[in-house]
Amino acid sequence: MRSSLGRFVRLEIKTNVLKTSLIAVLGWGLIPIVFTLTPQSLAQAAMPTELWMPLLAIFCFGSLFLPEQTTGVAAVINSKSIQLWTVYAVRFAWYFGVLAVLNVTLLGLYQIQGTTLAAGVLLGNALVKSLFIGSITLGSYCCSQSLAVAYLIPTVYFALCIGSNQLGALNLLTLMRQRPLSDNWLQLGVAALFMIISFLLARRRLVNS
Repeated sequence: MRSSLGRFVRLEIKTNVLKTSLIAVLGWGLIPIVFTLTPQSLAQAAMPTELWMPLLAIFCFGSLFLPEQTTGVAAVINSKSIQLWTVYAVRFAWYFGVLAVLNVTLLGLYQIQGTTLAAGVLLGNALVKSLFIGSITLGSYCCSQSLAVAYLIPTVYFALCIGSNQLGALNLLTLMRQRPLSDNWLQLGVAALFMIISFLLARRRLVNS
């Protein structure tokens, strides 16, 4: 079982997620062009992770559902030993890992340029943002079964974070708004709740199908 799961993960990465991951890397490559790599404050250093990386997260996590949009693919997967909800979990973990590596690389570039800002704070904040927006994307799809909704809701939420100060602790722009770092714990808790609900919904649909 373990060997078959390993083969599945390798095939899944090669077939369904590698292309999206490479596009995300290319998108990340625009960060040095759009943002400075020598930030003078924590808020400025957080700009790429709070303004740019969430967009890449929406792109990646929305693509999580693309292969099953072809008629009959989901049913075929569910008929195998590895079920669809497991496929989603593998893809989610992969994309989160890719985004984590990109965030770490960005902080590495900061260090190379001589930036001495709190790398641990920046990394923790960045990882929470990716997980939070990813959980919203996952929840949107599992509740609606619509790929358009899976992209739309997190994008609208991201726009609200930029344009409004009314979201409080759930605003993605924690460091840019100079909000307490404790906001990240609430966002992490909400992300965990969304993911649990999403995978429970996916499993229930599998049982009822």
